[in-house]
Amino acid sequence: MGSNRPRTKGQPARHAAAPKKAARPEASLGPAGGEATPSMAQYLEIKTANPDSLLWYRMGEFYELFFDDAVVASAALGIVLTKRGKHLGEDIPMCGVPIHRADEYLQRLIRLGYRVAVAEQLEDPAEAKKRGAKAVVRRDVVRLVTPGTLTEDALLDAKARNYLTALFAPPDAGAGSVVQSDVPVALASLDISTGEFEVGEVRGVDLPGELVRLAPSEIIVAEGLLADQELTRWVELAGAAATPVPSAYFDSLAGEVALKAQLKVAELGGFGGFTRPELAAIGATLKYVDLTQIGRKPVVRPPKKSGSDTTLLIDAASRASLELTRSVSGEK
Repeated sequence: MGSNRPRTKGQPARHAAAPKKAARPEASLGPAGGEATPSMAQYLEIKTANPDSLLWYRMGEFYELFFDDAVVASAALGIVLTKRGKHLGEDIPMCGVPIHRADEYLQRLIRLGYRVAVAEQLEDPAEAKKRGAKAVVRRDVVRLVTPGTLTEDALLDAKARNYLTALFAPPDAGAGSVVQSDVPVALASLDISTGEFEVGEVRGVDLPGELVRLAPSEIIVAEGLLADQELTRWVELAGAAATPVPSAYFDSLAGEVALKAQLKVAELGGFGGFTRPELAAIGATLKYVDLTQIGRKPVVRPPKKSGSDTTLLIDAASRASLELTRSVSGEK
C-alpha cells in the first residue's frame, strides 16, 4: 500500500457519534429494589467505563447490545429490536449480531461514524461455573474500534489508506476561525494498518486543502477546537469523523518521549527536525492509538515530513477542479 493511494469514502461521519450513557451500575436495582442480575450488573459496569461507544457484549455466539445502545444499533443496522428482562421496572431493549457476521455489521457502524467497544469473554463458561451457579463469565473490553483505528482487512479498503489524523492549533491562535488565519497548524497522520506516518505544518488558510489531500477517516482535536464551525465544516467535507479529546493529549514533551519509545531511539535527529506543535500532534496520535488498541502495539514507521516546506500545497477548490482522485460527480 503506497502513500499515494486514492482515498474512498462511505457516508459522511458524524461528530463524536455516540449513544447516550447507560445507567450507572450503582443504580442497577430491579423493580422491587433487588439488585440486577449478575450478567446485567457486569454489562452496566463495562458500559459505564465506555460511555461514548456502542458496547458489543459477547454472549456465546452473539455480540449483544442493551438499553440505548440497542436502540441506536437497531436503527443503524436495520436489525430487530427485542427485549430481555427488566431494569428499574422497565423492559430492557436488546439486539444482537452473530459472531460470524460481526465484521459486516461493524463496518456499517464505523462508516456511520460510531465508535464500538468490543467486550469479549475472557474465560471458558465452564471455568466460570466452577465458582458457583451464579458466577458470571469474565468479560472486558479488548479493543475500541473507531473510523481511524481499523486494522482488520475485512473492514479496510485495500486501495486506500486509512489515516487517523491529530490536528493541533496553538491555543493563542486569536479570534476567528483557524482556517481563516495564518497561524501554523500541525498535523500528524497515521495508518495503523500499515504503519504509514506523516507529520507536518501548514498555515491555517491552507488547512482545508491539506485535509482533502490527507482524506483521514478520523480527526482528533482538542475539545475546545470543535467550537470552530468553519473548521468542523471542512472536517465534514473531508469525510472524516471528528473526535474531541482532552487538550492534555497534545503535549509536545510527551509526544517526543512516546515517539522515541515507539521507534526505539534515544534521539530523533536522524528522522529530521520536528517542531513543538508537530510533536504535540504526534503525542496525541500515539496516545489515542494506545488507548484504543488496549495493549496491542501496532507497527509505526518513522514519520515522513509533509507540509509547505516539503510539498506543493493545492487548495481544496483546485484539487476538486483538477479531479486528482475524484471526478466532479464524485466517482473515483
